Amino acid sequence: MRLYFAVTLLFLLAIIASSQFVQSPYQTHPHFVWGLTSSFFERHNVHSDEEVVEKAIGILMGIGDYCWHEGFHFQLIRILKASVELDPKFGEAYENASWLLISYDRKEEALQILQRYLQNNPNRYEPYYELGWFYFHWQKQPEKAIPWLEKALKFPHPPIIEHTLAHAYERANRLKDALEVWENKLKRYPNDPIAKRHSERLRELLKSKE
Repeated sequence: MRLYFAVTLLFLLAIIASSQFVQSPYQTHPHFVWGLTSSFFERHNVHSDEEVVEKAIGILMGIGDYCWHEGFHFQLIRILKASVELDPKFGEAYENASWLLISYDRKEEALQILQRYLQNNPNRYEPYYELGWFYFHWQKQPEKAIPWLEKALKFPHPPIIEHTLAHAYERANRLKDALEVWENKLKRYPNDPIAKRHSERLRELLKSKE
């Protein structure tokens, strides 16, 4: 199904590009021209499924870049959704689509996109973090964010995941848990200024509550 969709998309775009009629902004935009370079029309003996899908996504992203810069955000959302139909592992497309939907106060749709992101990519930290960030930052619900952020830590991850979890613990009034996150960070990176500052601040805060 994905291959059929990709081939159909490429065929339609090739027809548009070769049209003798007045060109649309999509066709004259440099990224669109880049997407349909002369090599695209060369005769090939073999097209792998991966190559067809990759070229289709490349063209979509070129058009999507134009949509972003020209303010056609709703069209870009559709393009990003089409991209993950072609490649369910394309994390950036899920993340950008959800961010755009949130920007237009379509949070329920954004949440559905992120849930699908997780469904298709359960063995990486990003979808768990994105769901955690959705609840922590956009919904202001740190209690709901915490389980997702904790799951993100089970996979190789950048330090920001731990930082967000510590802040979520603190917002949820779980100060000891927040302190533990920062102190664990200091054990691995003794000179980390961010972990040191928050660790000292939380120790003082807990001491004042005794």
